[in-house]
Amino acid sequence: MQSRMIFNRSARIRSNETATLRRNTRLGIANGVLFSLAEAFSDANLVLSVFVRELGASSVVVGLLPSLKNGGWLLPQLWSAGRLQAMPHTLPVYQRVGLIRFIIWIGLAATVWGAASWSAGWLLVAFLLGYSLYNFTGGAGSVAFQEVVAKTIPVQRRGAFFGTRNLVGGLLGFCVASPLVAWILSSASPWVFPHNFAVLVSVSLVCIGLGIITFSNVIEPATQHPPAAVGGSAMLRTMPRLLRQNTDFRRYVASRMVTRMAGLADPFYILYAREVLHVAPRMIGVYLALRVLAAALSNIWWSRLADRRGTRMLLVRTAMLVVVVPLWALLVSPLGSLLGAWSVGWLFGGVFLLIGLHVDGSMTAGLTYVMELAPADQRPIYIGVSNTLMGVATFFPVLGGVLIGSIGYVPLFGLTALFGIGGLILSQRLPEPRVK
Repeated sequence: MQSRMIFNRSARIRSNETATLRRNTRLGIANGVLFSLAEAFSDANLVLSVFVRELGASSVVVGLLPSLKNGGWLLPQLWSAGRLQAMPHTLPVYQRVGLIRFIIWIGLAATVWGAASWSAGWLLVAFLLGYSLYNFTGGAGSVAFQEVVAKTIPVQRRGAFFGTRNLVGGLLGFCVASPLVAWILSSASPWVFPHNFAVLVSVSLVCIGLGIITFSNVIEPATQHPPAAVGGSAMLRTMPRLLRQNTDFRRYVASRMVTRMAGLADPFYILYAREVLHVAPRMIGVYLALRVLAAALSNIWWSRLADRRGTRMLLVRTAMLVVVVPLWALLVSPLGSLLGAWSVGWLFGGVFLLIGLHVDGSMTAGLTYVMELAPADQRPIYIGVSNTLMGVATFFPVLGGVLIGSIGYVPLFGLTALFGIGGLILSQRLPEPRVK
């Protein structure tokens, strides 16, 4: 009788654990889908770069946009990671930060809607300030998000988890966001500049709010016997020690930094298409559709690759695609000369298709590789150090904006291809953490 009671109790525990895993997985996927839609409506490389260019922004400022987006999410993690590792629960941090970000985005939307009260220069300054605050505030809660995922999603399912988030989000971006962006920015839209962009920012606001709410309802298990908190200054001292002592971690950081250098030109592909190749404005929606559809469908392959062959192989395969992006951009003009001017805009869509193929896989690899490589009791610190260094690398496109003014688009594309090759070579030398 006693053994039967023990068996029944164990069965109930397993059933509860399975139900909790399913709940957390559904909520985590919904969160990713909603934020994918939010980013599609306010894409830094396609939508917002055109917006700030219309306001008179220089190429350096255009290059700053994706840097603010990615760097803001990554840079603050060094200061938050050390404190988070001492917390049994990190979800409350995500919730508080999410509320602050939502309020900031409300202000951002209100600023663009009230554009008539601003000069173009002051509108640009206010927009960049609000966009910076939104992203850097998010960086404070991003370690909390990653720690909750690491505690609630088993390692063998993380590839499928992130892949499903990206797949469903990408498909909805293709079916919903892309045609809406194309229509809202077209001459047939009932809104003219800058209110057409205000509509897009407002739709993003709704998606952001819903995304924060869904992840806030995840059930997070408590960390047993968490280590002591580490302050920001101590984390700065920890960074060189980790890089010096852990060779595999040092190699990973080096490979990612060099691969990030291949993103120098990312925000300028759309400007090259508009200002040099003279493609129509409606093609922005087409390019967005190609990017999100390629990203969505690629996740079917990327998630399987990560779960079956490991995240190291995922890093290598996506690094290969990074090399191809600038090379294809360089081929469009000569191919267009052979096929006719009508083909140039469509041929250039290959750039965004290739970006879509690699960007989600690369993001998934970056998130999961460090989770697996780091010791469990030091995982927040490893994530914080890694992402802070990646945050520094996200500002490389600002250098791209400077280089365009001196060497032009074509040499910049060639330079990024060389960096991509370097990143690929370094990625191939990484170990697979699951066999350690």
